[in-house]
Amino acid sequence: MKVLHRLPGLLMLMAAPLAQAGGGMPAPAELACRFEATTDAAGQVMLKFTLRNAGSRELHLLRWGSPFEGAWFAPFVRASTAQGELPFQGALRKRGDPSAQDYLRLAPGQALSAELPLADAYALPASGPVTLRAAWRWHDVMASGTPPRPRDRHQGRDQACGELTLAR
Repeated sequence: MKVLHRLPGLLMLMAAPLAQAGGGMPAPAELACRFEATTDAAGQVMLKFTLRNAGSRELHLLRWGSPFEGAWFAPFVRASTAQGELPFQGALRKRGDPSAQDYLRLAPGQALSAELPLADAYALPASGPVTLRAAWRWHDVMASGTPPRPRDRHQGRDQACGELTLAR
């Protein structure tokens, strides 16, 4: 497997104002995200996602539906070929209220990575290029306060993480 191209290498999400818990002034934050594909010793395509808090405030991100949940519980990557989009084959999960453990804590300047096998979500064709686009919605982003936050107060933000093409 060879990565043909990557667009762009690093995308920034300017999380346009994050409301503070308690209704104070909004606080801006930046999340930098990138992903890359590698092949492990068994020939399996692995996707590695790296998220970095480029802002000056600690963030708490509800990890549901993101690669930082540790499994494919949502199609946070879209895979397509010249014939069209591949069907997502990962698990989908219904949710109750979040707990504090469902949030990812990201300090200013801190970077975290998650790695997942692409085969757990998509059956790739034997040959031909496959384009991967990584994007998801953080269901709740907190720039202050302590998680969890009630669902009716969640502040969601979209996260773009880039695109790459695999040659097979």
